[in-house]
Amino acid sequence: MEKGKFGIRMCFYTALAFLLAYLGYSTVLFLIAGVVIFVEKNEWAGRQVIQAICLCFLSNLVHTLLSILDPISRIPMLGMAWSIGNSLVNSLLSIVVLVFCIIGFLNNIKGKEANIIGASKLADWAYGIVRSGQNS
Repeated sequence: MEKGKFGIRMCFYTALAFLLAYLGYSTVLFLIAGVVIFVEKNEWAGRQVIQAICLCFLSNLVHTLLSILDPISRIPMLGMAWSIGNSLVNSLLSIVVLVFCIIGFLNNIKGKEANIIGASKLADWAYGIVRSGQNS
């Protein structure tokens, strides 16, 4: 695996990015992205970090939307149902993000593309890559 300017393997940056994405450390994740994209200037690692950012963004977006709708939990008859639904959505989201982070982590350690659904297309778009012959 290729080493960067600091002597650190690119797969370390990308694996760390997926770990940070699951833990929700978006600030540190963006710092890693800055190092990979602007200092190391490695296209493969940049695409992987962008995919990790997409997972973190998705998780944060859903949590924000649920917190905006949180006053529903104060309505007497709807409060219990809302709390159960909110817990269910949060649990399912955590499982989905965990599964995709594990897939990305394991693929990146092997030096492969993470290929996270939707996020890989966004990462390719960010780098101006057009993949032909794929079934979408």
